[in-house]
Amino acid sequence: MSNRSPIDLRSVTLCAADSLNPRIALHALRRSAHLCAFGDVILFSHEDIPSDIRTVRIPQLQSRDEYSAFIFKDLVHHISTPWVLIAQWDGFVVDETAWSQSFLDYDYIGAKWPFHSDGLTVGNGGFSLRSARLLQACAEARFPMIPGINEDDLICRVYRSALETECGIRFAPEHIAERFSHERGALDNPTFGFHGAFNMWRHVDDAEMIEIIHAADPRTIPSIEMIQLLSAYFALRKFACLKALYSRMRHAWTPLQIAEQIVRGGTSKEVAVQCVNTCDRLSRGS
Repeated sequence: MSNRSPIDLRSVTLCAADSLNPRIALHALRRSAHLCAFGDVILFSHEDIPSDIRTVRIPQLQSRDEYSAFIFKDLVHHISTPWVLIAQWDGFVVDETAWSQSFLDYDYIGAKWPFHSDGLTVGNGGFSLRSARLLQACAEARFPMIPGINEDDLICRVYRSALETECGIRFAPEHIAERFSHERGALDNPTFGFHGAFNMWRHVDDAEMIEIIHAADPRTIPSIEMIQLLSAYFALRKFACLKALYSRMRHAWTPLQIAEQIVRGGTSKEVAVQCVNTCDRLSRGS
């Protein structure tokens, strides 16, 4: 982490909402708060976790829909600053020198979605900066929740046009979003933050990452995002992280299923087999 003085972001509340991995979410908040002096820092969770960071109790979030509803409709009632920075356990501030005051010219900034090509490409709510004005607009009855659609898709794609034309909401253009955060696609420049478990090898040292892997809720481990992280550690020959992650995955999947998931994640079958064979050898201590 940086030894520089934290940058002044007193107009921004940093927060995360988590009922699955609240203790790892605290880790993300602490890392971010070490680099920036926020106006407030809040963990929203159903658990009352003793911490130096303020915890606000909320009903347990038991699904993506419930998480989306909290962020989309209820978060506004807890924020007293002009902006809020939403983090998650796998998305936080990594380079405070990449912060720009121009970010505050917009009501919504999240990493670019390279898999969309229709102009509605600035989204990714997992690490996103939003204005109180946006939160207030989203809470209005004319923007209802739609089951099965994540809150960032609702804001940045489903309701974007109405938010812009009816509420004057400003979405950051792509070149600003690419300086703010990174998720999918090429990483061409330093960014203020990031999102995605598959990117954590870039930003978290191995010992710390092994602690996170061990602490993660079992439901977090069998996912395509974690499979892509496994593939990254195999490519980097980071065997301690590889062994730790594979060991957790074996509680949910057979070696064959893990290999199939690696292929599904975009890796060739040959490399997938090599990865699983290497993991098995590591697990046997050979």
